[in-house]
Amino acid sequence: MVEVEIDSGICGFKTVVQADNKPKYKAGVFIESTCPHVTKLAKVVKELGEVDVMRELFKKGESQILDASNAALPHITCPVPVGILKCLEAGSGMALPKEVTITFRQ
Repeated sequence: MVEVEIDSGICGFKTVVQADNKPKYKAGVFIESTCPHVTKLAKVVKELGEVDVMRELFKKGESQILDASNAALPHITCPVPVGILKCLEAGSGMALPKEVTITFRQ
């Protein structure tokens, strides 16, 4: 199991995502968040059960995670959806776990 913590920035909300790797590039995704919108997303993702990691990461226009995120989240710039996908990627062994950052320079 791989776990990531997402600090969404100025909104102050925190999200923890766990990806439970299963055989044949399947995974369970578990999400806990202080954000009410991400909590709504978490319920939808939980109802999906296992997701097909290959579909989520490589089939443009067919991601159940991104579709659910678009429906639940009011801001397209929310970093949570990409955090979920990065967790799936590392959890399935398609990438090594490594910090991802966006740094504002003034």
